[in-house]
Amino acid sequence: MHTARRCSLLFRKPIYVNTAEAEVRAFCERMEDLAQQIITWFEGSGIEIFLSKKHITDLSTVGYSLSSGICRYAITTIILQNGDRSVTIMPEQVIRGAEKGCVTMSITVPDSLSGARIFHLSMAPEAGWYIRRGHQSAKENILMTEDCFFQAIDCLA
Repeated sequence: MHTARRCSLLFRKPIYVNTAEAEVRAFCERMEDLAQQIITWFEGSGIEIFLSKKHITDLSTVGYSLSSGICRYAITTIILQNGDRSVTIMPEQVIRGAEKGCVTMSITVPDSLSGARIFHLSMAPEAGWYIRRGHQSAKENILMTEDCFFQAIDCLA
């Protein structure tokens, strides 16, 4: 009797493991964490930070797990403003190929001849984010550190 009980506990799966719902929840939590980290980095800088929620109807979750269909969720967005210069950090979808937690970061400087600079962010496996330039493939992702982030948005200053 003791053996049967132990075996049933070994095979019990936690709810939401490897499901679209778990990925969406992780994505939303990571965006919230990123927003808080950015607030800390810019504390006392004079850069304005605007947080809001975006409602995503995410088709990337269809077929992710047996029970998943289209997920709709609210997720944090971030805008950094310094005069007429801005950085917009906008979540796009939870899954894109091998990447999870896909975000577009666009840097707008009105007087720039090159237009907006685009970067793509995606969730690193355990914590944090990967970053790459808009024209690069996911193979060129690097781990986003504070220094790396500030290099990417240097024209905001």
